[in-house]
Amino acid sequence: MAEGVDRDSLALFGARLAGSAVGFASTVFFARELGASGLGVYFTFETVVVLVAVLARFGVDTAVVQRLAGAGDATERARYLTGAFGIVTVPLLTVTAAVLLFADSFTSLVGLAVAPLLVVAIAAESGQWVLLSALRGERRLPTSAGVELGGELVRVGASVWFVLDGVGPLGLVYGFVLGHAVRVLAALLLLDTGFARPTRETMRSLVSFSSYTAGVNVSHLAYSWLDTLVLAIFVSKAAVGTYEAAWRVSVVVAMASTAVGASLSPSVSAWASSGAIERIEESVTESLSLALVLVVPAVVGAAVLGGPFMAVAYGFGGGTLLAVLVAGQVAQSVKEVVQSTLLGLDRPRAVFVANAVGLTANLVLTVGLALAYGPLGAAVGTALTAGVAAALLWRALSSEIRLRADWTALAWQVGAALAMGAVVFGASRVVTPDSAGSLLALVALGALTYGACLGVHPPTRARFVGLARSRTES
Repeated sequence: MAEGVDRDSLALFGARLAGSAVGFASTVFFARELGASGLGVYFTFETVVVLVAVLARFGVDTAVVQRLAGAGDATERARYLTGAFGIVTVPLLTVTAAVLLFADSFTSLVGLAVAPLLVVAIAAESGQWVLLSALRGERRLPTSAGVELGGELVRVGASVWFVLDGVGPLGLVYGFVLGHAVRVLAALLLLDTGFARPTRETMRSLVSFSSYTAGVNVSHLAYSWLDTLVLAIFVSKAAVGTYEAAWRVSVVVAMASTAVGASLSPSVSAWASSGAIERIEESVTESLSLALVLVVPAVVGAAVLGGPFMAVAYGFGGGTLLAVLVAGQVAQSVKEVVQSTLLGLDRPRAVFVANAVGLTANLVLTVGLALAYGPLGAAVGTALTAGVAAALLWRALSSEIRLRADWTALAWQVGAALAMGAVVFGASRVVTPDSAGSLLALVALGALTYGACLGVHPPTRARFVGLARSRTES
C-alpha cells in the first residue's frame, strides 16, 4: 500500500483511538453517576441528532471528499465547498422548522425538553461533517483527526463538569453541543479551501454524486442508529443505555477499518485519475488485512471476557450482546474498505444499490428482531445486515478491479487470535476477572499474546515496523 495511505490511516486511527479511550472512560463514569436509564436519555438525544442531520446533509459530505480530492485548482475546490453548504441549507431549514413545530413529540421521545438544543446540535453536526470532509478532500487526514479529537475532549470535559454540577442527563446534551461547535470553528480556521460562487456545473456535479451517497449515508445511519431508535421507542431507556454502551465498545475495534477507508477514498480517486489501477488493487488487498487486524482478536476476546467486562466497566450485564456486536464488525470492516474504494473510483451508483438492499434488510431484520428479542435481537439483526451489504459491495468492486484478499495474513490473524483466546481463557480460570485490575491484566496478557503471535509472521512484522518508522520520521 502507498505509504501516504498507511500514514494517514494511522493518524486518523490514533486520534480516534484516543478519543474513544476518553469517551469510554467518560461513559463508565456517566453510567455510574446516571445509570443505564440516564445514559439512555442522552443516547436517544444523540440518535435523533445524527439521524436528522444525515437526512439534512443529503450525502453531500461524501461528495465533498471525492470532488475536492479530484479538483484541478483552489478555485474549483472553493466552488465545491460553497456549493455543498448551499445544498445543505435548504433541508437544514426544513428540519429546523419541523423540530420546532413538533417539539412536544421530540420531548416525549428524548425524555427532555430540548427542541432548541436539537436544532443547534443538528446544525453543528451537519456543518462539522461537511468541513471535516473538506479537510479530507485536501488530503489532510491528520488535521481532520486532530479536530475530531479536540471536539471529543471538549465534549467529555464539559459533560463531566455539568454532571458533577448536578445537571443530570441534560449536562451530556450541553457537552455534545459544545464539542460539535468547537469542531466547526476549528475546521473553519484550519481549512485551506476558501469560498467562491459555485457554477451550475459545480452544483450539478455535487448533486449527481450526492444523490447516490445520500442513500449510502441513510444505510449507514440505519446500521448505526436504527436499532437504538427502535429500542428507545418500543423498549426502554435502560435498554438503550445497555445497548449503546456495548455498541460503542464494539465500534472501537473497527476504528482501524474506518480510518483506512477514510484515507483510501481520496487516494483511490487520485490514482484512478492517473490510471494507476494496479496501485489501487495492491492498496485494497493490504487495506483489508489492516482493517481486520484489531477486529479478529476482539471477536475472540469478547467471547471470553465480554460478560466480566460489561459488569466491571458499567455495572450491568450484556456480555452476549457485546460479543454479537463485535462479531458484526468483521463484515462492517470489509464493507468500509470496499465501499471507500468504489466511491474513490467514482462508482456511487454501485454503492447506492448495495446499500439500498442493505437498508431493506436492516429494516426487516433489525426492527423485527429488536421487537421480538430486545437488545440482543437488535444486535443480531445489525450484524446480519452488515454481512449482506459487505457481500454486495464486494461483488460490485470485483467487477471493477482484480479484488484479492491476503489470505495468508488473515489466517495468521485468526490463528493468533485463537491462541490468544486459549491463553486468556486458561488464565481466567486462575485470575477471576471480577475487578478492574484483574480484567486489565487479562486484557494485557491477551494483547501481548496476539502481538507476539503476529510478530512471528515476517511480512506482518515488517509491515508494522515499517509503518512505525514512517510515522516516527514524518
